[in-house]
Amino acid sequence: MERIRLRHSCIFGKVIFIICVVLLTNGCATKIVLNMLQPAEYHQASLTKTVAVLPFSGQGGQQITSEIEGVLGSISIDGKNYFTVVDRNAIDKILGEMKLNQSGMVDQSTAAEVGKLIGAQGIYTGAVTQYNSTEGQYTEERSECSQYAQKCDAKGNCYQGNCLQWRKYNVSCTKRSGYFAFAPKLIEVQTGKIIYTRDINGSATSSGCTDGTPPKGGSELIGQSIEMAKAGFRKDIAPYYVVRQIKLMDSTNGIDSSQAKDKLKQGVDYAGKNRLDAACELWGEADTIASNSASITYNLGVCAESRGDVVAALPLYKKADRLIGKPDDDITLALTRVTQAIKNQEKLKAQLQNK
Repeated sequence: MERIRLRHSCIFGKVIFIICVVLLTNGCATKIVLNMLQPAEYHQASLTKTVAVLPFSGQGGQQITSEIEGVLGSISIDGKNYFTVVDRNAIDKILGEMKLNQSGMVDQSTAAEVGKLIGAQGIYTGAVTQYNSTEGQYTEERSECSQYAQKCDAKGNCYQGNCLQWRKYNVSCTKRSGYFAFAPKLIEVQTGKIIYTRDINGSATSSGCTDGTPPKGGSELIGQSIEMAKAGFRKDIAPYYVVRQIKLMDSTNGIDSSQAKDKLKQGVDYAGKNRLDAACELWGEADTIASNSASITYNLGVCAESRGDVVAALPLYKKADRLIGKPDDDITLALTRVTQAIKNQEKLKAQLQNK
């Protein structure tokens, strides 16, 4: 498979797209790989932009406090930090002045009070509810040759032949698992109310036998579990990207004009050669000749979607759906995708304001 990438960014209604063109040379259609910005899962949490992190309680609480600060501080959209995270030194100073325990979770009213003193809109805190690893033993069956045939050639040179007899035996193996779970919550400073809370967990497993690579250690597996949980938290609180694969159409059904057929094919070729701009221009020209082609209309919908103009893409996909005259998986996916993208635009617009 040959991979040809076209990177293009644009903002339409505050929706950001990154496009990659993937040419599959094994007979499959050319595909567009689209990184599409989705709104945060918890809208209210995403609107609270100036935040601080107070200590999490439980085993590993100090570690996850730093990890959550890192997640919040690392989120950027369109090259700009999404959150403003209050400096840890300022938080520690206030906690010290208030004689609060820096190794455990504080209550809602205290968190709100701290937030007002440090100028935060929201306070993240919570508890680690699981931080451990487990280990179990088991066996796996192996087999090896216990007797080979001895063969000799015409010159008397002898060599090892096929296996005549096999022996089965067991080896000792270890399965090790790491687990992590925490319950973050976001307290709105102005009201003292909890506006976001959820139980988030992660797990990782590794196995190995005495005759091969040993399993990963418990600490490493807990670390992987923490990363998994952090990824879930990240999607909750801020916009995030998802990858969509969009297949181009190349069927000439319904096209009588040889010129339109050529332009459709040339456009697909250009798309596969890192020239989606030229491809869209060719399909636009083909549409003036053969306006009732499902393939051309659908591909123009892909062009609109790749520019971030999902509002323009929707009627093109609907027209292609009518023209093709039967259910088509790619068109159905396109209709579902852009309909949801249109619904997401208002949330994204609100979430991306003042980022």
